[in-house]
Amino acid sequence: MYNRFLLFFSSFLLTVQSFAQTTVATGVVFDAETHEALPYVSVTFNKTTVGVMTDTVGRFRIEIKQPIDSLKISTVGYEPKTLPLQNGVVNSFNIALKPIVFALNEIQVKPDEGPVRSLMRNFVTHKNRNNPDNIKNYAFRRYNRWNYQINNVGDQMQSWRLFDKAQDAFQYDENGRRFLPVYFSEQIVYNEIQNNPPRRKSTIEADITNGLGMLQDTEIAGFTSGLDNGINFYNNTIQILGHSFISPAADNGWFFYNYYLLDSVVTDAGKTFTVRFTPRRIGDNTFTGQMSVEDNYFSLVNVEAELTNNNHLNFIKGLKLSSDYRLVNDSIPFFSKSEVTSIIDYMPVELQKNNRRVELQAVNSMIFSDVEVDRKEEVVLSHPRLTYESVKERQYNKRDSTYWLSARPAGVHEDNVVFSASIKKVNNLPVIKILDNVAQMTISGYYDLGQWELGPYDYLFNLNEVEGKHLFIGGRTSSELSEYFSLWGGVGYGTRNEQWLGRLGGGYMLPTPRRNLIKLEYSDDIVLIGENEKILMLYENKQHTSESNLVSSIFKRDKLDELMHRRRILGTLEKEIRTGFTIKSTASYTTMYSPEFYPFTTSGVEVPSFDVSELNFNFRWSWKEKFLDYGYRRMYMSTPYPIINLSLAGGMANIDGEQPYGRIHASLKHFFYMGQMRMDYAFEGGWIVGSVPFPLLDIPRANETYGFQSYNFNMMNNLEFVHDRYLHTFVEYRLNGFVFKRLPLIKHLGLREVLSVKAMVGQVSDRHKELLDFPVSISPYNSDPYSEVGVGVENILRFFRIDAVWRLSQSEMGPRFGLRGRMEIRI
Repeated sequence: MYNRFLLFFSSFLLTVQSFAQTTVATGVVFDAETHEALPYVSVTFNKTTVGVMTDTVGRFRIEIKQPIDSLKISTVGYEPKTLPLQNGVVNSFNIALKPIVFALNEIQVKPDEGPVRSLMRNFVTHKNRNNPDNIKNYAFRRYNRWNYQINNVGDQMQSWRLFDKAQDAFQYDENGRRFLPVYFSEQIVYNEIQNNPPRRKSTIEADITNGLGMLQDTEIAGFTSGLDNGINFYNNTIQILGHSFISPAADNGWFFYNYYLLDSVVTDAGKTFTVRFTPRRIGDNTFTGQMSVEDNYFSLVNVEAELTNNNHLNFIKGLKLSSDYRLVNDSIPFFSKSEVTSIIDYMPVELQKNNRRVELQAVNSMIFSDVEVDRKEEVVLSHPRLTYESVKERQYNKRDSTYWLSARPAGVHEDNVVFSASIKKVNNLPVIKILDNVAQMTISGYYDLGQWELGPYDYLFNLNEVEGKHLFIGGRTSSELSEYFSLWGGVGYGTRNEQWLGRLGGGYMLPTPRRNLIKLEYSDDIVLIGENEKILMLYENKQHTSESNLVSSIFKRDKLDELMHRRRILGTLEKEIRTGFTIKSTASYTTMYSPEFYPFTTSGVEVPSFDVSELNFNFRWSWKEKFLDYGYRRMYMSTPYPIINLSLAGGMANIDGEQPYGRIHASLKHFFYMGQMRMDYAFEGGWIVGSVPFPLLDIPRANETYGFQSYNFNMMNNLEFVHDRYLHTFVEYRLNGFVFKRLPLIKHLGLREVLSVKAMVGQVSDRHKELLDFPVSISPYNSDPYSEVGVGVENILRFFRIDAVWRLSQSEMGPRFGLRGRMEIRI
């Protein structure tokens, strides 16, 4: 006992002695006038080089193992402070910094009066002339670089066994903080743009990518091509990360910002004024920072902006934007360079000692060169009817080091070479490969096993009234086997109907600059009555048309029995005419068998099955769309412009004789911003001519689960309506926390409001009943308009959304009210 006590006491003395020599300071820094937190403020121990920056909510923690008498706090535009320190204790501070207010000609400049008001008024007057987006005919070369790294890597994380063979992959920044590189990419694109007539051409001259798994093998068109010029503060709003932010240079900026004149510098061309901006109200999507304006053309020279209120953003811990402009031909403002730095708090892991959280830092840098404005020659595209084209030079992804050394506008530092080498080491770790495969599976639906991918995962198991327990094992070849050729298939079994089902298909992508596909598939499956490919025009990234899957089985609110047996042979030719315009032609032969619970009958006599032959042409238009190409497969990301699909089909249904029919179906999907809010909407409609059996009519997509679906009617039952003329409308209005972030008790929870409206009108002719009787489930209000409204809260605990939905139409079938939930990842 004595030995233990002596050991404990000795350890205690050593601890006290060590702590007595340690100086620790923590606290929060904020604006003395607005009480807004101040990020990236410099906090240093006096007479030392040890310092830190405050985080996005103004917090800091700093320590040093030696006695220090004072702490210095400083940042641009504020009066610095020096605070005394006590050694051997934790010094805690709430630090209010006063903005510096300059006096010009003995006039005190305040936010709403004086020279700064005159300067900003002149700036707004000249905005249209100075905005680079308004140049009629121009060209430029853009160098683009992405860096991803995991920050705040502690000793505990570095000691994980999975990093045993990659210890030298970790690096240190200039402040001595450890980080792990995960992604590095460079690209050079030459862009030619004219506004009248509108034409645009982007030529990808060089591309090199080194990153984890799918990031390394994936090309993200639009993000990496010339579709984006970076951050343009001349615009009234800045759309980034799925949100709309008010630009500090907006026409009505005085409504959202306070402006302070910080400094003026005399140059050969005149004066350049530096203006600080801060949010006028808590809760707006605004920034804190400063911008420089020259007084010759009243154009921007530089803007640096930081997001200080990120409560309503999911995962984003910090966001910093900067943009530099220059005068081309001494008079025309244009982009010079820009940078976007995002700090993503993606792991809720507290590290030891410094209590810093593991975070992902993503930095995108752009440098513009070879700028030509007011070009006389027109942009030449491959066809006179095209308006936009994105092409790649033959060796764009095979450039050697000699090319890159001469092509970069700014040389890559030695750190970037080490950065790329570290990524390769981490990428080869077995555990990292598994984690990357899981992440990839959540996007693609398949788990990568090398040359074969297992999936789709949501189709492996489900429950329904026809099959009982449905088990399925399937997969497809991966791009590791071939980037151009793919085989897929699988086999399934139902425990109730004791029936084996399966599918087999293959496709080939021609090695051409534009996407050209040939596919052939045979399927023998149990499907929802009325299921068809038009769902993929709105849910474009779905792996299959089926809505009977594991998720719907778990959360179903009614038994799923509206299913039928279907066998089909399907051949598809898809041709990308130009970037954003695709034609897909499909030929199919289908046999539909009488369902168990909704049998096919004609005048009460059961029809065992019928055959359908169909030829379909689908035309798809989009503009400036971002998409992800992963070998053979493509996933569409986003575009600020409408996406239009037009489908024309003709076929023959064989029920006691051949019955010809024709069908036209069209859809439009789009989103836009209304200030700080976002509106998503979609329309789809169609018309069927001739007589068809009811499974070929329009059967509106219902939702018999407790989940919320954007392009389904959530209060409608399956097989409640059938139409041969129809129009569907889907609207979601996201307020992005406009109300919640102004309420004192919940403003820090990050909750966001969303409103939804869905409506439908349709008619159906009795001529179709001559082929097959309509199901008894059809509502007596089949020809009446249908509508439902919802009020929802999203970003609950970052991942969840809950909607209260009311059905406004008459109903004897579906519920009148319900709560619906959804798990979603939205920034």
